[in-house]
Amino acid sequence: MNRRDWLATAGAAALGSLLLPARAAAPYPSRPIRLIVPFIAGSTPDNVARTLSAELGNKLGQPLVVENMPGAGGIIGASALRRAAPDGYTLGILANTHVINVHMYRKMPYDPARDFTPITALSGGPTALVVPASSPCKTAGELVAAMKKAPGKFNYGSGGKGSIAHLAVETMLHQAGCDAVHIPYKGAPENITAMLTGQTQFGMPVLGTATQYVRNGQIRVLAVTAAARSPFFPDVPTMAEALPPGFVIDNWSGLFAPANFPAELTQKLHAAVSALQTAGVFDAQLKANAGELRRSASPAQFGTVVAADNTRYGELMKSIGMVGDLG
Repeated sequence: MNRRDWLATAGAAALGSLLLPARAAAPYPSRPIRLIVPFIAGSTPDNVARTLSAELGNKLGQPLVVENMPGAGGIIGASALRRAAPDGYTLGILANTHVINVHMYRKMPYDPARDFTPITALSGGPTALVVPASSPCKTAGELVAAMKKAPGKFNYGSGGKGSIAHLAVETMLHQAGCDAVHIPYKGAPENITAMLTGQTQFGMPVLGTATQYVRNGQIRVLAVTAAARSPFFPDVPTMAEALPPGFVIDNWSGLFAPANFPAELTQKLHAAVSALQTAGVFDAQLKANAGELRRSASPAQFGTVVAADNTRYGELMKSIGMVGDLG
């Protein structure tokens, strides 16, 4: 073949390749999705993640594989989510410790607003002031009075430094003018176990985490940090009723992706979760927990909630001196 014939053949081949239809990209998702939970198994975000992984996986046609990465108040798992590629194959369930940590730690490996993409809220609920059933304290006022009579003799547990339970107790202690020793655990379930075995005398876990122990008669709820009484425990006063002026702390969990996440994937995932919520998929589990309520929000609305809580908790923590305590 001479050079002229070779060029003609090559040109025809090139033109033919341009006329061929482009190979379509595989629709999302085309493989399993990793779902990071920065808390231990049995925690409220983990319970939500288990339900989401089963139902959303069925709806999307690909499994969601839950990976628990507890530690440092959720920072370890959130850091892993931040480092992931924004391709939709790594998502995370974050709670509002996400915006508490930035005020608790002097050095943070990420910015809670800049380094993540909020997709939708999933659930939320108050924390609850609880004591073992054997405790002589029947009200929040009696507990505070007992702590004032024995300064430094009461221990309380939480799911870790900077956890919502830690913030709730420190807020109560600051308002009431009393002291207690903080013992951080790896997660909320261990916090409850410590109280039942006498290592601690009270705590303020998320209400949904405490519910089964309340129903079993193992612990007693003295107050909740909601603005109004819980529909699940209508006889339990709010913190404002129990210890005026009280305060409101709402624990939320939601679905997040890394920063620079494609808008079309954000909308697709939000629409899928919203459809499941509308169908009542999460309601049975939340009712069983009796403390968490279903939350729905568009990506923009959820982003506004995250930003507002970042400001609100920062101001609260500064007012009680719980800022920049950790490295």
